[in-house]
Amino acid sequence: MDDKIFPIYKEIEDRLVKISWTHKVQEIQAGLHLKRSSCHKWWMAITNSITTTTAFVTVITSALKACDAAWVWPAITSLIAVVSTIITLRFKDGLLDDKAMACKQYAAKCRDIRNRYEAILADAKAGRYNIETLCAKRDEMTDIENNLFAGETAPHTTAKAVALAKKALLEDKDSLTEDREIKAIVPRHLQEI
Repeated sequence: MDDKIFPIYKEIEDRLVKISWTHKVQEIQAGLHLKRSSCHKWWMAITNSITTTTAFVTVITSALKACDAAWVWPAITSLIAVVSTIITLRFKDGLLDDKAMACKQYAAKCRDIRNRYEAILADAKAGRYNIETLCAKRDEMTDIENNLFAGETAPHTTAKAVALAKKALLEDKDSLTEDREIKAIVPRHLQEI
C-alpha cells in the first residue's frame, strides 16, 4: 500500500470501528426494549388477571359472608389494581416496541455505513484507489455519516446495551467471520481465489 494512502486508510478503519460500535449498541438496545416490553406485557396480564380474580372472589366471599375480615379481599384487590394501573399507565402498550423499532432502524443505517466502509477498505487494500479517489470516498462517507447523526436523533441507549455490545464485539467477536464459517457456508467454487 502506498505510504500516502496509509493515513487515510487508518482513518477509515477508525470510522469503521466507531460506526460498528454504534450499530451494535443500537441493535442490542432494541433487543433490551423488546425483552422489557415482553416482561411488562406479562406483568400487566398477571396483575389484571389477579385483580379480576380477586374482585370475583371478593364478591363471592361477601355474598356468602364466609370471611369475618371482610376488608382483606378488597384491600388485596385495591393494591393489585393500583400496581396494574401504574404498569398500564407507565408503559403504554407499544411504547417499548416503538423504541425497539427506532433502535433497529438506526442500527440498520449504521450497518449500511459500516458495510460501505468495509468495501472501501477492501478496495483500497486491493490497490483500486489512488490518494484522490480514496479521499473522495472517505469524504462521501463522512457526509453520509454526518447526515445520519445530524438529521435525526439517535435513539437513547443504556449502559447495559453498551456493556453487552462490548462483550459481543470484543469477546464474542460478533461481527467477525471466521475461516471455518466461510468454508462451511460459501460454496467452494466461490471461496478464496
